[in-house]
Amino acid sequence: MSTYEAISVMIIDNDDLQLELVSAQLENLGVIKIITADGGRSALAKFDASQSKPDLLVCDIQMPDIDGFEFMKAINDRGFKGSLVLMSGQGAHILYSASLVAQLSSMKFLGTIAKPVTKTALEAAIGKLHAPR
Repeated sequence: MSTYEAISVMIIDNDDLQLELVSAQLENLGVIKIITADGGRSALAKFDASQSKPDLLVCDIQMPDIDGFEFMKAINDRGFKGSLVLMSGQGAHILYSASLVAQLSSMKFLGTIAKPVTKTALEAAIGKLHAPR
């Protein structure tokens, strides 16, 4: 059994190619419970409708309907206590700003990943899932 086989992950990105890429990399790491959402609004609808909440959210920061900052606030307001990884192709400054916001939430913030997301970066971030907060 893979280290990550038991976790459930929701990937949030408005880019279908990124959703496929990150899903494939998670599958390569042994994750079998993957939910994708094409943007923040879709992610909130899927989150609200699901009986069991994901263990990990992998969220893009720049999205047209609800951006990563708004999504973090909305999910935090819902009392989500799981883990979060943020990703962006917008550069280090945006990732740093988002990480500061994420650290103030009730979620366990695992880190940021620059796009294009690599398997190594994803594994490093989700490897912190079981580390103490």
